[in-house]
Amino acid sequence: MQTERNNDVVGYIYGNVGSTEFKFAVNSEHIRKFDYVYAPHKEGNMLAQILDIKQHSDLNFEDATTIMGQEEQPHIKTKVSAEVEVIGYRDKRGLLQSPRTPFNAGSGITKADESLIRKVLGLSAAKENGAYLGLLKGHELPVYLNIDQLVQKHISILAKTGGGKSYACGVLVEEMLKKKVPLVIIDTHGEYRSLTTKNKSKKDKKNMERFNIKPNDYKNQITEYSPTGARGNFEHLTLNGVNLEASEILDVLPAKLSGPQKGVLYQAIKEIKEYKSYYTLRDIIDGVGRSKSNARWNVIASLESLDSIGVFSENGTDPKDLVKSGNCSIVNMKGVPPDVQTVIVARLTQQLFEQRKAGKVPGFLLIVEEAHNYCPERGFGNVVSSGILRTIASEGRKFGMGLAIVSQRPAKVDKNIVSQCNTNIILKVTNPNDLKAIVQSVEGLTSKTADEIQRLPIGVALISGASLQMPVMAEIRPRETQHGGQSVQISKKGNNPEFIPQKTAPQPPKNPVQQKPEPKSTPSPTVSEEKPKKHATEKAERVTRVANRLGWISTTNTDEAIEFLTEEAKKMDENVFKYLESLSQLAVNFCHETDPNCIKCPMKDGCNYRAKRGKTKKKGLFKRK
Repeated sequence: MQTERNNDVVGYIYGNVGSTEFKFAVNSEHIRKFDYVYAPHKEGNMLAQILDIKQHSDLNFEDATTIMGQEEQPHIKTKVSAEVEVIGYRDKRGLLQSPRTPFNAGSGITKADESLIRKVLGLSAAKENGAYLGLLKGHELPVYLNIDQLVQKHISILAKTGGGKSYACGVLVEEMLKKKVPLVIIDTHGEYRSLTTKNKSKKDKKNMERFNIKPNDYKNQITEYSPTGARGNFEHLTLNGVNLEASEILDVLPAKLSGPQKGVLYQAIKEIKEYKSYYTLRDIIDGVGRSKSNARWNVIASLESLDSIGVFSENGTDPKDLVKSGNCSIVNMKGVPPDVQTVIVARLTQQLFEQRKAGKVPGFLLIVEEAHNYCPERGFGNVVSSGILRTIASEGRKFGMGLAIVSQRPAKVDKNIVSQCNTNIILKVTNPNDLKAIVQSVEGLTSKTADEIQRLPIGVALISGASLQMPVMAEIRPRETQHGGQSVQISKKGNNPEFIPQKTAPQPPKNPVQQKPEPKSTPSPTVSEEKPKKHATEKAERVTRVANRLGWISTTNTDEAIEFLTEEAKKMDENVFKYLESLSQLAVNFCHETDPNCIKCPMKDGCNYRAKRGKTKKKGLFKRK
């Protein structure tokens, strides 16, 4: 039992005293808002938290106005008081109880020790079985959340844009990987591939010692997939499109079918199954086309739209490859159209859920970034992935499939899903609608708590659930890996990776197509001055003209020129469109069709066209490198 010592007393209770809240006069400089304190009570060791601190003075308005004209400020008497909310105590059975009688005025208040805080708040998880998220606000007390309860009872991570939700989720993923928990991440913006890189941030390194962590990477546990195809370190994600049932197709169709249209679909699949034990989406489209019903045309249009996504194949990615013990599979959706993303999430999640129910994959955690896009609240849209995510939120825990939703717009996320999340990590939120949605959906939060959420510093989170008896505030620890969701600093030179200045000289192709040498006696017009094909776009004509004059190609056919330059850009690992655009800008700014401004052109030293022009005026002045 924590005992009171006079030299440890930080204040005394005064005024009207209740059983759930009271005030005390502060006589210590070390008391801060949100500190935990011990309050003596006849029923047990009471833990309380300071919600507000106020300074009282004897300075009134009239006296304050007279100070303005004085050179020296007079002595002002001040006193400090603190407003406290009582959390409670643990009874003999270990249950959290609230006092039923008021506290005594004049009782001394002391700062709570670590053991009392841990016992009453329920911070029982340890390093061996917990996820280390950071330090308790105002205390150097590590906050560990029970891994099993995190995965089994679902998680929500909510914050405004720039509030640190992706950063906090990255910390959580690192902890899961340490404990070998299988993970599948729906990565909308391609932020989580940075888990393969150690944290090099100088700012974070200063804090790492305080949080007792070191830079690390998890590249040996990460596999990244992309629906757009295999490239670099990406694996190609495809969905099984063989032997699809009508109900499965209806679940992922972007447009809803009417009753007669559904009938056409069911009948077509029934007829196909009578003659084929193995059929694809194209077979279904052909089967619907053979129907005599006029309703078939809308069905065909919907199926063609589904097939055009390009992610359905005869050999889809095996869920067993996605869910492996100790591994994290990242589904990178960057560059994928939003409507296609929802179809992929719907079908992929359905397959993973079925495999988990059948016991074919181990228990795992599915993390959905930008969850408001995949399971929006009714009234904010209707997408095909909403249904299966609602099912997992309500039934997934029975089968060992956990769900973590991450969103910057809590008001736009399906409230049924948020309310099913027992663990909530809430960072700074200021939008009134989002605050209202959080209070309505998250247990244990009050209007006072909502006010505090608006004032949370960046990097501080309000955490509830996961064996915690009440919400606590914690400073999120630094990431061990590089943070992939940081904003681009446009104002600082060199920090905008998407921007390429117009005057940046394009690199010549590795295998340039050489022009045939011109006869020395009578120079003939260069091929670049021949009129291009009439059907070509103006930009293609400009690119062809510049590439010809540089000596990189010899054809005047714009289609051939663009095709060749595209392939060369790929070989040099250049962005094709930026590469072609740089050539186009050379044409606009310098390499005009008539009277080109060769003097200022950044490619002048390696240009065949200028070398030829120079030889006719002043031999030996220009040489092509």
